[in-house]
Amino acid sequence: MKLTSTATISKRSIRHSTIQAGFTLLEILIALAIAGIMLSVAVIAFSDNDAAKLKNKAHQLFGLMQIAQEESILRGVEIGIRVKQDGYSFLLYDGTRWNPLQDHSLLKDVELEEPIEMYVNVEGQEALLGSPADEQVAKGDAETEQAEDEQAQTIEPPQIFILSSGEMNEFTVTIGLDRDDARFYRITGSFLGELKFEPAMEGHYRHDWDLELDEPF
Repeated sequence: MKLTSTATISKRSIRHSTIQAGFTLLEILIALAIAGIMLSVAVIAFSDNDAAKLKNKAHQLFGLMQIAQEESILRGVEIGIRVKQDGYSFLLYDGTRWNPLQDHSLLKDVELEEPIEMYVNVEGQEALLGSPADEQVAKGDAETEQAEDEQAQTIEPPQIFILSSGEMNEFTVTIGLDRDDARFYRITGSFLGELKFEPAMEGHYRHDWDLELDEPF
């Protein structure tokens, strides 16, 4: 009787198939390395994007300050800048109180997006012009007094004063990134109305605003 042979599978063949079905250690390491590089590139791109936005906002602030100064001299009016942590606004002095500067094509309220924030220092200075909180409303009918009081309470006075004479109070404004690898730009103003813009420096916009700050002019 003729014997019929049957197909046999060796252990070596089984082992070879199992290895081919999965990933080798080298392939896993290469995949992790590629993922790490891609993550690093994404982080750098994100950081550069914030830095670019900060640079634009800093130059915008400096440019608007120059425009406000020219506007003040040409129109013979006093203009103020109210600085907040998340932006700034322009005010107009009518002789008795500060009011929002309206209907101007350029001097409008500016809001900042995180992580960009601002800080202003005018320590030791007195306001060049009276603020609504220090003024008394002229006597008149009760309804007018109440309306003016409510308006005065809602409008915060500016920290920066730009006078029609070209003068301004001394101030230091910093605008920067509020994060671990912080950087900021600095703008200073003098009594003579001179504005100085400094390039980006390493540090926190609020804690290091006076970093290497000598006489501004």
